[in-house]
Amino acid sequence: MKKSIVFISLLSAFLATAVWAQDDPKPRERMLLKTGSASAADPKGFSHKIGALWTQITNYGFYGDRNYEQPNFEWPGGSGNLYGWLQSIWIGGIADSLGYMSAGESNHFRPLDSITVKRAAQGSLSAEDTYTRYTDVDPASPSGVHVNLGVEVTERTYAWDQSYNDDFIICDYWIKYVPYDRNKNGKIDDAEKKLTGIYVGFRMDADVSGFLGSSTPTTLWDTDDLAGYDSTNKLTFVYDADSPSVVGDDTGNPDPVTGILRSPGYAGARLLYADSAHFVGKYTGKPTMATPSYRNFEPLTSQAQYEWVAKGTITTTMTVVRDYRAIFGIGPYTINGGDSIHIVIAWVIGPGLQGIIKNSQIAQSMFDGNYLRAPSSPDVPTLSITPTTSSGAPALSLRWKKNAESSRDPLTGVQDFAGYGVYRTSRQDAGGNSIWDTLAIYVKNNAVDKVKDSLWYGRPFLKNWPPPAVVQGSDTLYQYLDTNTPNGLIYTYAVTAFDAGDPVLGIGRLENQIGRGRLSTKVFMPNAPAAAGVSNIRVVPNPFMGSSRYNNPNPVDTNPWVSRLRFINLPPDAKISIFTLAGDLVKTINSGDVVYQSRDVKISGDFTGVAEWDLTTKNNQEAVSGLYIYVVESSAGTHTGKFVIMR
Repeated sequence: MKKSIVFISLLSAFLATAVWAQDDPKPRERMLLKTGSASAADPKGFSHKIGALWTQITNYGFYGDRNYEQPNFEWPGGSGNLYGWLQSIWIGGIADSLGYMSAGESNHFRPLDSITVKRAAQGSLSAEDTYTRYTDVDPASPSGVHVNLGVEVTERTYAWDQSYNDDFIICDYWIKYVPYDRNKNGKIDDAEKKLTGIYVGFRMDADVSGFLGSSTPTTLWDTDDLAGYDSTNKLTFVYDADSPSVVGDDTGNPDPVTGILRSPGYAGARLLYADSAHFVGKYTGKPTMATPSYRNFEPLTSQAQYEWVAKGTITTTMTVVRDYRAIFGIGPYTINGGDSIHIVIAWVIGPGLQGIIKNSQIAQSMFDGNYLRAPSSPDVPTLSITPTTSSGAPALSLRWKKNAESSRDPLTGVQDFAGYGVYRTSRQDAGGNSIWDTLAIYVKNNAVDKVKDSLWYGRPFLKNWPPPAVVQGSDTLYQYLDTNTPNGLIYTYAVTAFDAGDPVLGIGRLENQIGRGRLSTKVFMPNAPAAAGVSNIRVVPNPFMGSSRYNNPNPVDTNPWVSRLRFINLPPDAKISIFTLAGDLVKTINSGDVVYQSRDVKISGDFTGVAEWDLTTKNNQEAVSGLYIYVVESSAGTHTGKFVIMR
């Protein structure tokens, strides 16, 4: 969960011993990166979903997912609120006296390696590292005219999961020139032994406003944005502005009912480091070009894109809302065959201009500190959920192991575990953010600080230490019992561990993050167990009247609306055939079929005694209102019944 902390100066202070002058080679620059072979690899993507900023990275110089099947600069992660569309790296150079740009969104790069993922257990530098390589030589299906420059890119990405460093993803590039026979004369000519006029750029076509599945008109996603550039922080950004087609000020896309901003974020990229040794001209360490383009006014060809970046225009503020593409570049560079230049950026999002600036400054501190291990919350408790009863009513037993209590802070090495939090959600706000209810807080040894823990102190959810214990096999677990949990409803829970904080660094308690797709969080549906017979089979709700409490009350594209008609108390091998009154077969389903849909998480529970129908026919059409007959066939017997749909 997000907590307010003092961060910039103190974070810089604890990383200060690892800061180097930008002109000097850093330890990571002196490392010989593995080069591998030049063999091809399949185009692949991997989605960073460990922090608050979720997005897909690829092994061909592209970021996000233009089909929106994977996160595309989704913030906060799991909300379905999207800030990106086409994001990529641009690398330009001189070939045959002309400048050309290889662009990721134009399919100008070809994978050389798959994507390797490393996490803390494998010794990662961040919470989640990736590694891959790609080249601009002979891509499979380039868009437009493409000229092979002969560049080979080694890319590493770093993502964190703490409340102060989870709004950015750092991308670290080594761009190598591999001499290329452009003249195809069977040899490397003198002019081909080095690559000149190299510019490296980063483009973000961010369509900001609304989220998939929301009521926001898609016409407002991209046509009412503004872009800017902050020279001090080397930061380019795009944000949702006031659309002239909407009455009143709709900056940030406020919900028409609650006024909550559905798109409060500024999204962009910050230049963290740029090679100086191979730079031609006066080196400042800042972008040499930072000016946005927009739809119908942007360079579309490889040569025009090169000229756009090489022109070196800096534009800090745009005033007319449009469909902008934020872009910055740096150059020119010259490198000989086999040499490399080193460029590092951070893709970053934050609430408002000051929010993205703050988050970009934290990213800078993390990089300047050589990715030293940062303060971190304890390990995530291992959680399981089991249906039970309490005073004769359905209940859910949340049980978790004590593994978090022995974990050590990666910075200090100290076992600083200080307690547990238990949370539940079943709803979200207009911005796609889950609204969590705090069920219980357990502070180790009841060491509650009235100042540090003012939001907890005196509240009914603050419980005595330790949590109730339960023996399970040979292990003793902690347990929280959530009562009044009727079967068939979907519950989302999180159990977290938090630490004691660090008064020296001014950091409050650090706690595991919660939300769909995170290790701390589970989605569970309790159901009655499978039946031995067929006498108690029921359909719920009956009648089905347009909707029911079993339906998703907060649909977004990542967790959409799905109608749920439930057949309960089934034998485990039941087959249910649904017919019209005229005897036409509408659909056949089986025990264990559930219709819950989520991009990010799987639902857990015992589904052997239940089957759900989404009210679509075998021809994928919506079932109409009316009376329906169903027949259940199983090894325990046959049962016939009826139900009503009222649209």
